[in-house]
Amino acid sequence: MIAAAIGLLWAAVATPVSAAAEAQPTAPVRNYHVESVRFRFTHYDQWGLGYQSAAGPVGQPGSEGARIQQPQAEIVTRIGARITQRIWVPLDVVTAASPDHSRFGKPTTVGPDDAISSASRSNVAGSLDSVTSYRWDRSTEVFFRAAFHMEEPLQSWAVGTGISRALADGNALLVASLHQVVDWFDRFDVLGQRHGRASRSTTNANLTLTQLLSPSTIALVSYGGTLQVGTLGNTWSSVLMADGTRGEERLPRRRQRHALAVRLAQWLPWNGALKAGYRAYLDGWGTDAHTAEAELAQRFGSWFRVRGGYRWHWQSGVRYFTDAGLPAQTYLTADSDLAPLVAQTAGGGVLVDVPVPRWAGRVGGIREVHFDFGFDHYWRTNGLTAEITTCALALRF
Repeated sequence: MIAAAIGLLWAAVATPVSAAAEAQPTAPVRNYHVESVRFRFTHYDQWGLGYQSAAGPVGQPGSEGARIQQPQAEIVTRIGARITQRIWVPLDVVTAASPDHSRFGKPTTVGPDDAISSASRSNVAGSLDSVTSYRWDRSTEVFFRAAFHMEEPLQSWAVGTGISRALADGNALLVASLHQVVDWFDRFDVLGQRHGRASRSTTNANLTLTQLLSPSTIALVSYGGTLQVGTLGNTWSSVLMADGTRGEERLPRRRQRHALAVRLAQWLPWNGALKAGYRAYLDGWGTDAHTAEAELAQRFGSWFRVRGGYRWHWQSGVRYFTDAGLPAQTYLTADSDLAPLVAQTAGGGVLVDVPVPRWAGRVGGIREVHFDFGFDHYWRTNGLTAEITTCALALRF
C-alpha cells in the first residue's frame, strides 16, 4: 500500500528515474535490462565577496565569483529479478573557483598571481558513484555503495551499505545506512607553497522512517549523525588578520554533526502535490541551523507538470569564524560558508513526459521520453548570490 501511495504522490513532482521505473507494471524477468538512462546539464553562476578569498584589495574581502558547468549521466539497470544497479557519473568544470589575486603581502598593483594553486583558476572534477540493491524478500532490501571522486588537489573514496524493511503490512518503511568517506588532498600555505598531503575521514550513519498516514499523505522523519576527523579545512583558504595581512585557516581535527529532518507529502484534489520539510542541525563547532522548504507541483494532463519551490535557511556560524583574526587564536576561519547567515532559494521548473506508443514503433525499447527544465535563484545575507539553470533528458525502457 505504501508503494502505491508513494507512486501517486511523487507522480506530480520530479520523480527520480529509478523510482519512476519501479512504479511501472512488472515486466517479464530478464537477465539484464536497462530501465532508464538520464542525461542532465546544470550551469551555476556565482558571484559575491568572502573573507576567505584574497582576490580583493588588501584588508578587504575578495571575489567568490565562479562559473560551474556540470554534465552528468545516470543509468539504472535490473539484473535478474532481485538486483538493481544505479551508476551516476557527474563532471564539474569550474572557472575561477578562487579568483586570481595579487601576491601575498604586496599591493594589488603588482599584478595578478594565483592565490594557492592552479586549481583556483580552473578545475575539472569527476566522480563515479555506484549503488547496487538486492531484494532479499518481499519486505527487505539491502544496498551497497561505492564511489570515487577526483580533481586536481583532491581524491576521495566512499563506501556504504544499508538495509530497508517494510513494516505494518507495508504501510511503513524503515531504512538504515552507514557510509565512510576518505579524502586525500594537497596541503598549501598562504604563500602557495605545497607541503605534502593531508587527509580526512567522514563517517555517516542515517536512520529514516517513512509512514503512510492516509491514501494521500506520506510523512518522513530521519536522523543523520556524522563524525569527521583529520584536516577539516581547505588548506588553500586564507584568513584576513586584524592587521590586514593574510593568515592560515586553522580548525579542530574533529567535528561531530547531527541533523534531524521531517518531511510531508500531500496529494491535492486538483491533481497536484505539496511537499514540505524542516531540518534542524547542530555540531561540535558551535553551529546550529534551521531549514524550512516547500514545493508545489501541478499536473496538466498526463504529460505536463510545473513546479515551484522556496527554501529558507538560517545558521549561527561556527565559533571560530572571524574577519579580523589574531595570531594568538588557536582556531580561526574566514570561510563564508561557516559564517552566521540567512540563505534563501526560490525557483521552479517544467517537466514533460512523452510516451512512445507501441503502434509508433519503439526504438530500442524506449517506452517514454522525459524532459525537464529548471531555474533557481540563491542569495544569502553575507553577500553570496548564485543562479542555477538545469535541463535533463531521460529515456525509460
